[in-house]
Amino acid sequence: MDYSTTIILKGIKDPARHVALEYASAITTSVQRRVAGRTVVRPVIDLGDYRCRAVIDWVDISFWFERSTQLQFVQAVVEPILGRRPYVEPIAPGPGNVSTEFRIRFQEPRLKLLAECEDALDKRFKLQMHGVVRSVEISVDFKPRSPSPDSVGRMVGVLSRHLFPDRDFIAEALDRPRFSWGRGKSTFVMGANNLLSSHADSPAPVDATFYVGRKDGQVRWRVMEKLLDNQNIEAGTYVKLPPDEHRARIEVTLDRQELINLEVDFIHDLRRFNFGKLQGRYFQFMVPTFESRFAGTHPAYRALEIDRWRRFVNAGIVGVIAMEGARRSFRQTGLLPVPWTGT
Repeated sequence: MDYSTTIILKGIKDPARHVALEYASAITTSVQRRVAGRTVVRPVIDLGDYRCRAVIDWVDISFWFERSTQLQFVQAVVEPILGRRPYVEPIAPGPGNVSTEFRIRFQEPRLKLLAECEDALDKRFKLQMHGVVRSVEISVDFKPRSPSPDSVGRMVGVLSRHLFPDRDFIAEALDRPRFSWGRGKSTFVMGANNLLSSHADSPAPVDATFYVGRKDGQVRWRVMEKLLDNQNIEAGTYVKLPPDEHRARIEVTLDRQELINLEVDFIHDLRRFNFGKLQGRYFQFMVPTFESRFAGTHPAYRALEIDRWRRFVNAGIVGVIAMEGARRSFRQTGLLPVPWTGT
């Protein structure tokens, strides 16, 4: 069976927008038993057509002072070092909005400057302990060498369909793959009761934001078109990027427990941490394989495999993983009509 296809990525903010993402299929040359003789499906896209850049998008750090103060005085210490005003939040403030604990968000920080900020805060307010790293967001941008909305859209489609989060994102409903396109507008890619079949899938639009993982969980992934900068959702402010700065972006947000697992507690841990280690742990991508031959098999086997292919077209690798997990559970009950093979 030929699984080559062209997926039409549709817009939801702009319903007239359509981006074609082509896939080619071929018998895999791998000798590994689980995939030998199967058909592998790959996107027709040239990574050489894009410039790739990885950055620490932001880092949240908590500081405890020996005396109470207000946020504007904290900002006054940090702003001259950074060259920009950071977001500062007092924790459990008392009368006069004073506190001894503050959380500061540093946008695209230079790690050397974080240490300088800590030293300056210590001199002004006397720190009770080193600044504790609460959360970090790392982003990887893919910017077309020749500006093109279709090139950006195709890469968004590739990133969302081939992302492989190596952890359970199905057991808890809020971790499941979904997309949003405005405040309060969110849709699950697979319905809660539709993990077994592709018939009720909702493919992520090209101009929406694709998510895996809950907002305040240990790890969250986001894939999107990066068209705006310096966006403040609460204030409703943003800067429109020029067309030659438009790009596809994947972000991973690591919360406190995940950072502890990585042995990142304090600012000095960030400075010595090898961020290259994050690639294999959080920025993994996979191509799917499908059955190549159906001769002599039960007709239902072919139907199941075609539905699995449709699940990939609609929901990508995360959708295939969810389907295979659900089918393994059903197979244990004896409800599936034929044996099932994994990816």
